[in-house]
Amino acid sequence: MRLQNSRGVALITVLIIFSVLSILAVQILSSQQMHVQRTANIINGARAYQYMYGAEVFATNQLSNYFKESKAERVHRNQPWSQGAISFEIEQGLGQLEGQIRDMHSCFNINSVLMEPPSTGEEETGGNLGAGNNLGSDSGGERRIEDDNESGMPGVDLFAKLIEPHIGEETVSPQALATALKDWIDEDQEPSGIDGAEDYTYTGLEVPYRTADTLMAHSSELVVVKGFTPKIYDSIKELICVLPTTEGTINVNTVKPEHAELVWIMLEDVELSQVKQALDELPEDGYDETSFFEALGSGKVSEKGKERLVFDSKYLLLSARARVNTGTAVVHSLMLKNDSNFHVIARHIGE
Repeated sequence: MRLQNSRGVALITVLIIFSVLSILAVQILSSQQMHVQRTANIINGARAYQYMYGAEVFATNQLSNYFKESKAERVHRNQPWSQGAISFEIEQGLGQLEGQIRDMHSCFNINSVLMEPPSTGEEETGGNLGAGNNLGSDSGGERRIEDDNESGMPGVDLFAKLIEPHIGEETVSPQALATALKDWIDEDQEPSGIDGAEDYTYTGLEVPYRTADTLMAHSSELVVVKGFTPKIYDSIKELICVLPTTEGTINVNTVKPEHAELVWIMLEDVELSQVKQALDELPEDGYDETSFFEALGSGKVSEKGKERLVFDSKYLLLSARARVNTGTAVVHSLMLKNDSNFHVIARHIGE
């Protein structure tokens, strides 16, 4: 009887040991597979990043070669770079590299609410361009008196005019939004009137924070500015962008007809429909100043739009995505045009 009990105990002990070893083996194999997959993801991600950087080299070289060989006088949307996204198969079909280029003068740089107005110390020279364009000078040399709902800050007023049709029935006014944006970016802590908002406003919130007091790095930062909501941001995000400068010029030759208000806000005495038609009928080589106002048939550059309406560009943005198996890399590279050469001057990695 004692022998049988000993055998039973031994059998149970063996089964327990076997179960423990089996569990350990499964855990070791599972951990090994996880580490193998993690390593593969790291390798694929690193390869994707190399292709992503290669897209920058490819884009800058292609753009430089195009402008050198074509001797194009200006940047416009009839050129090859503006024809939409292109993609390539990589790694023998196991991956893909795609990219597209956007002109950063075909959108409103929200940092340009701080753009200094042009000097008015000198009289404008030259006659009318097109049908009455006088580059913003008012008859008799007198400056136009600001409306009551305008701030006197050209960038703020232009931004408010741009977003007004897009914010719907929001309780906050476009002027208040533009003013709050200006205070978020400027370096001082002095609110700009009753619509202004500096640290005192934000530190009193349930989750307090302070103003940036510097230029925005991404347009999505708007949602933390007083009055802006995700809904408002979604309604205007196609019209806005961010540059690491307060410069806010709009290139007539790269603005799409559906975004004609970007040009229209810079003008006086012209209907939005006229601007849309002129942009829709963009000449093969783009407009210069004279031909643009001839196409409009009327209008002139407003005082606020003075030195903001241009016919060439110097900032282009490459958005590239590389995928290699399970690895993905995304980059947004800001390129600066210098004569016919292009150079990457800023890079944002990720969505």
